[in-house]
Amino acid sequence: MAFDVREALVEAYPKLHRYALSKTRDADQAEDMVLEACKRILERDERMSDEINVVAYAITIIRNLVVDRSRLREDQLDEQAEGPIDHSRPGELFELGQLLSSLGEECEKILTIFAMGHSYADIAKTLEVAQGTVMSRMSRCRSRLQSAMAA
Repeated sequence: MAFDVREALVEAYPKLHRYALSKTRDADQAEDMVLEACKRILERDERMSDEINVVAYAITIIRNLVVDRSRLREDQLDEQAEGPIDHSRPGELFELGQLLSSLGEECEKILTIFAMGHSYADIAKTLEVAQGTVMSRMSRCRSRLQSAMAA
C-alpha cells in the first residue's frame, strides 16, 4: 500500500494543532498555522518520498511560521516604542516559546515534542536517533532550560 500524505496529515492534525496552540496560545492562529503547513506539504506531495516524517516536517513549518510572525510582531513593537526594546528584562516580551528558541533548535524540538505528550521512543523515532541519545539530550536540554529560567 502506498504512503498517503493526506491520510498522514489527517491523523497528525490533533498533534499539530496542540503544537501550534502551545506556540501561539491562540486557537485561531494555531489552526491557521496548521492549515498553512498542510497546504505547503500537499503542494509538495509529488516531490516527497515515502520515507519523510510528515509530522516532523509539519512541525518545522509551523515553527518557522511562528518565528516569522514573532519577528513581524517584534518589528512592529520596535516601531511603536520610544526606544529599543530591552531584551534583558525577563518576562517583558518573552514567553516560553521564545525561551525554548533561545536554547537552540535541538532543545526546542526535543522539549516541545516531549511537552506534546510523546514518549522518549516516539521522540527518537521522530528525530531518527537512538532512544538513549534522546534521553541524554533531554537531560542536557532540561538543565539548560532550568538555567535559562533562573537567569
